[in-house]
Amino acid sequence: MRYLALLCFFVLSQPLLAAQNATIIGSEVEIYKAGDFDSEIIDYVRSGEAYQISDKTYGPFYRIRLKDGRIGYIVDYELDIEGKGRIVPKDLDDLLLEEERQRQGQMPDTPSRSNEEEEFNDFNSGYGGITVQLINYHEKTMGDEQIADLIAIGYKSISLVSWSVIGSYGAPKYYAQKTGGSANGFKLWGDFGFSSSVITYPKGEVRVGGGLFTHVSMLTVETPQRKYDLHDVTGGLFLEGGWLIKLNKKNAIDVAIKYYFDKASYAGFGLSYLF
Repeated sequence: MRYLALLCFFVLSQPLLAAQNATIIGSEVEIYKAGDFDSEIIDYVRSGEAYQISDKTYGPFYRIRLKDGRIGYIVDYELDIEGKGRIVPKDLDDLLLEEERQRQGQMPDTPSRSNEEEEFNDFNSGYGGITVQLINYHEKTMGDEQIADLIAIGYKSISLVSWSVIGSYGAPKYYAQKTGGSANGFKLWGDFGFSSSVITYPKGEVRVGGGLFTHVSMLTVETPQRKYDLHDVTGGLFLEGGWLIKLNKKNAIDVAIKYYFDKASYAGFGLSYLF
């Protein structure tokens, strides 16, 4: 079952980070490095292939994100845009005139890579903010697998490279119940990985993600006989599926389910307010 979940995850997590969908019309269409017919050709796409492109046009070009994550430019009349259809090809002289007008209206400096990514934020808007997670924690201890629900609070960042740090104060209840004593301490989770949209729409996106995590447990258990310091650090893989609801350009709510592959696997349900 675990391997099936991993297989489904990697199938679904191919990056489809765009504002609108389009299908290639031409048999072998050039992808330019910049919105300029004199620019370097960095790749070719073929008829029938589906890609995601920007809402905004750049003269006669759209920006397109290739399968390997690179951003290039494609001529508009080589696309069949979902919900809009095909664009009627323009006369070459008209295209060159439009390109020259656009060039004259631009700043002389070529935009840097970071500026291009900022302008292309429709493909993947980054958010960060407060997160609360209910973790159905499983642990193999005291001769059996123990289960407890923990509330963890922390910070979460969502973009192409995503990470979070959350902490739960207090010990799982089964320590006190099993030993007849008391228990206290805290648990921390830190994870680092990626997040990729599989469905996008104007007010949100459905995403999947995964990566590596570290779990730190610092607990103290006191029984009538003695005191125990239980310190442990583990690590593993996690998978995540989420629904990002965009309130506006700066704020969003994220509802997510995360599955941890630790010594004992367990799941968590998270609710985040991001900005």
